[in-house]
Amino acid sequence: MIKSNNRKRNRRLLLLVLLLSITVGYALLSTTLKINGTASIKANTWDIHFDHINEVSGSVDADVYPHITDEGNIAYEVTLSQPGDFYEFEVDAVNGGTVNAKLSELPTLSGVSATQTAYVDYTFTHKDGTPIEVGEKLTKNNDSKTFVVHVGFKSGDEIDEEDLPTEDQTLRLSVSINYQQDK
Repeated sequence: MIKSNNRKRNRRLLLLVLLLSITVGYALLSTTLKINGTASIKANTWDIHFDHINEVSGSVDADVYPHITDEGNIAYEVTLSQPGDFYEFEVDAVNGGTVNAKLSELPTLSGVSATQTAYVDYTFTHKDGTPIEVGEKLTKNNDSKTFVVHVGFKSGDEIDEEDLPTEDQTLRLSVSINYQQDK
């Protein structure tokens, strides 16, 4: 019986020594690596806005001159009394921020019904008349592009007599132009 107790104690002692050896061996053979660093992020601003509205000569006078609203949009009112009348103004889109921007989609023009397109010409283009393309860039720190808003009462070969409106029309025109961060 004493022999049996000694064996059990020896086994326990051996197991304890073995366990301690494995623990010490693991501690000796393991390594913890650490990476410490510092990163600085500079302040940036996103500031795409309209600026410098100029009426184009030769167009009719606006009832309400185009102006930039508190929300940053442009509002105006104009009356086109007869075929051939048109109203145009130029406006700059400016990147006053510190982040490059690009046009994320084509401008969206709304406010002219399918019926009204027979006698209304409504466009939003570059100053030189070229179409606007997705991906056009506005680089940071006050880069700008000049756009032209045109609304006209078609005339001559552009319109058939039967397409003329038979009563006054009020159009609620809108242009949406969306920029996003350019990486």
